[in-house]
Amino acid sequence: MLRLRGITVDTPEPEQLAGFWTEALGYDRRNLWEPYIGLKDPSGKDPLVTIQRSQERPANHLHLDLYSDDPDADVGRLEALGATRVQRFSEGDTWWWVMRDPGGNEFCVIYAEGPERAV
Repeated sequence: MLRLRGITVDTPEPEQLAGFWTEALGYDRRNLWEPYIGLKDPSGKDPLVTIQRSQERPANHLHLDLYSDDPDADVGRLEALGATRVQRFSEGDTWWWVMRDPGGNEFCVIYAEGPERAV
């Protein structure tokens, strides 16, 4: 089952946007690895926000992060619905698929492993 757990913002100025969204949402800053800055709702109820450094113009500046306990099955189901796989990544303590919906918008299906991703 997929769960909307995060929104990622691509920008060449991650510190500036992280400061803005931390204050705007009242979120706590999380220490992640370069090129990511994480923001977390202190109550744990609202989605995570990840600010990602991007030098190139991305396909879209915002994308959804969908967490999955069984990403291979969910990716297959999404492909049957018309999504396409773009690339698989593995960084830090997790891995994910970047995908495109039928309209060409990118989103990620992330393996829901670890305390920040389990629900």
